[in-house]
Amino acid sequence: MAEVDPRQLWWEQARSALAEQNWPLLEGTLLRLLEAVPGQPELLDLLGHALLMQGEYARCRDVLEQALHQGSTNFWTPHKLGDAHRGLQRAAAAIPAYEQALLWGSDSPITVRNLLEVLHGEAVASAIERLGRFAAEAPPPWDWSQPPPWLRGACDASTRVHGSGLAEWLCLRGCPDSAVRAVVWQESLHRLELSATLQLLDGSSGDLERALAQRIEALLQMP
Repeated sequence: MAEVDPRQLWWEQARSALAEQNWPLLEGTLLRLLEAVPGQPELLDLLGHALLMQGEYARCRDVLEQALHQGSTNFWTPHKLGDAHRGLQRAAAAIPAYEQALLWGSDSPITVRNLLEVLHGEAVASAIERLGRFAAEAPPPWDWSQPPPWLRGACDASTRVHGSGLAEWLCLRGCPDSAVRAVVWQESLHRLELSATLQLLDGSSGDLERALAQRIEALLQMP
């Protein structure tokens, strides 16, 4: 009877651990695999993922940098490196990592979302400027019913950051997303700009939004 290669067993265990999101088991199994086949960029990338999911940001950074050094060209490698830098509160290092992921063809809205969030944390103007460059690379009209990844990422980022700058940029260009528009009308309402708030609420389908629009209409009609 042929002897089973232990590396095959470890790989099957790694696949099972990944499917079950058992990150400690995945980490341990990949370390054993890397002892047998050191320097494999795909295994290093996956190990970086296991470490990232456990909040082991410093180790994750080191492993992913090693994966890049060993030749990984998967856009998820620099993307996850950006996430590790964010976990280490190193925004300046996260930005070029996300940009590298985009340069390597990332089609994930999460890459754009995370990049814009980091830029926004540094300076709102930087995030809006980058959003403008995304738009310049893919000029309108845009299909808001099936937005491209960069536009979906921008919408997600606009609802997660503090402030309405990104959401306002999107709404001025026709974004119909209720969550994005809510960021803007809530800020407008806070400033008591009732006419502007009513305009943003126009066409809203939610009960709260419709009730608020009726109240504002009544206020604006008062002598």
